[in-house]
Amino acid sequence: MMSLWHFPPDRIDVAVVGGGLTGVSIAYQLASRGIACCLLEKDRLAAGASGRNDGQVILETADFYSVMKQQYGEESAYKTLRFKRLGQEHMDGLLRRAPASLELAYQQVGSLTLAINDAEAQKIEEASAEMVRDGFEVELVDRDRIDAMIHTRRFAMGKFDAYDATVNPVALTRFIGAEAARMGAVIVENCPVKTVEPGKIVYEGGEMACEVAILATNAYTPMIDPAFENLVFPTRGQILATEPSEVRIPPYACIVNFGYDYWHWTGDGRLILGGCRYADEHGERGFEEEVNPKVQAALETFYRQTYPQYAGLRIERRWSGLMGFSRDGLPIIGTVGGDPSLWCAVGFTGYGLGICWSVGEAAAQALNDEVTELTEILPMFSPSRFS
Repeated sequence: MMSLWHFPPDRIDVAVVGGGLTGVSIAYQLASRGIACCLLEKDRLAAGASGRNDGQVILETADFYSVMKQQYGEESAYKTLRFKRLGQEHMDGLLRRAPASLELAYQQVGSLTLAINDAEAQKIEEASAEMVRDGFEVELVDRDRIDAMIHTRRFAMGKFDAYDATVNPVALTRFIGAEAARMGAVIVENCPVKTVEPGKIVYEGGEMACEVAILATNAYTPMIDPAFENLVFPTRGQILATEPSEVRIPPYACIVNFGYDYWHWTGDGRLILGGCRYADEHGERGFEEEVNPKVQAALETFYRQTYPQYAGLRIERRWSGLMGFSRDGLPIIGTVGGDPSLWCAVGFTGYGLGICWSVGEAAAQALNDEVTELTEILPMFSPSRFS
């Protein structure tokens, strides 16, 4: 059981603001190195987007790999995927040692990036060829294999990545938070932060001195530091979940329509489906966490078209969560304004679950003056690139 303190300590070495997966991963990595840290969360752990997604731990990013190479350059594209894969490997090691009784629902069965049309099929083929060339193990699959895997013939082809996984994101975030607390991190829930100043965190009810503050607040970062208003943009993601059923489809992480639609099936026969933001893209901007009827209707249509044989399943829940989209699609990690006392780890553009563990490791290693493959990649995500 996690120890929760009513108030933060008066002083701490590192203060982490935000109790999503990024925040708890940073706290875990700091505490494992004996660095005194305190995490402040305005609500409960995983109350934000970390607990309001469909639970895909994937290598995929906001752009296909071949497009990333054109946009960021070959080296940066490779380093981005390498950074994510290292985190997947290391988090997998932790989760495989987790108690079996936890409701993590962690299943490393792989992902399917599927083609909605010929244009997407071409992009998938190009990206897959580039990924294989650069050492990432993926393979193309045809309609028959897709049907055998996820019971739909809607998609003619796709890319399979056997290393990707799905998980219960709420249970994952709280498990890592509990592990961080067990190693000495102070976790403070229901503690909204008002301002972050050099050497000081001001929260509702008091203030805490710190050597370093780390903003792990993703979509909410502009509310704490206005300098991020043109760097991180709050964008809603809509999700629905069906009732449990007798359907037994392995929990492959499925992505289609250039990342706009995504889903997986759970062990108790639920379909968890998200996306369709294109149905009201402008309406899905802003800080309100609300269910959008237009997008939810589009999700229902997608569900019925993809799985007509299971169309009788009742939709049991609908929800949304705020994602932080960065200005250029890459995460923003590092010192803010060159100030070594203020860090950020934000702007994951809808793909945070697959990168947060890497972020936690890299940030803790850098603060602990370690030199690793992760810390050597980290500078490419620095906020200074927007200066």
